[in-house]
Amino acid sequence: MERQKISDEAEAERSRKELLELQANSAAVESTGQAMAEAQSRAEANRIEGKAAVDQATLKAQAMKIEAVNILLYVHKLFCCKNGKHAITHLDRALRRH
Repeated sequence: MERQKISDEAEAERSRKELLELQANSAAVESTGQAMAEAQSRAEANRIEGKAAVDQATLKAQAMKIEAVNILLYVHKLFCCKNGKHAITHLDRALRRH
């Protein structure tokens, strides 16, 4: 009877040890998963910010081009051509070359 009790206690101790090892492994996996999720989240946020900056710069460049073309049209119309349509034709040709 005493032997069975010792054997049962030893088996219970092995089971507790195995449970603790599994719990430690589970915590490590959870921690790793959380760290990966946070890293992916930061990477995605950085990607979105970068894309937004590129989009903003593109739109600003387009706006500057439109403004420059309008200034050129105005100056061209004032100084070069009596006919506004003629000025637009000249500028359209010039812009297509570039």
